[in-house]
Amino acid sequence: MTPQGGSGLRTSGQVAPGGTITVDIGTADQTIEIGVGAGETKTYPVGPDRTARIPVPNVPSGTVLVLSCGRGRRARIVLVEVIAP
Repeated sequence: MTPQGGSGLRTSGQVAPGGTITVDIGTADQTIEIGVGAGETKTYPVGPDRTARIPVPNVPSGTVLVLSCGRGRRARIVLVEVIAP
């Protein structure tokens, strides 16, 4: 899978349901958020190696997950599509 994102937040663009998203965080943020649907957000810690491993929820194929870190003008956002295994 091709990595996507830029400075601050990098991950693959597609994941399978029930898998794990590995995210490289290039900023000093200590947490990363994943948005699953309208208003549903979960927060995960960023490890000392500046990497977060986030479990992918069991959602239907075609669902787009929103990964974000930082606030305001420092916010970094990446979209990841859930694909069928």
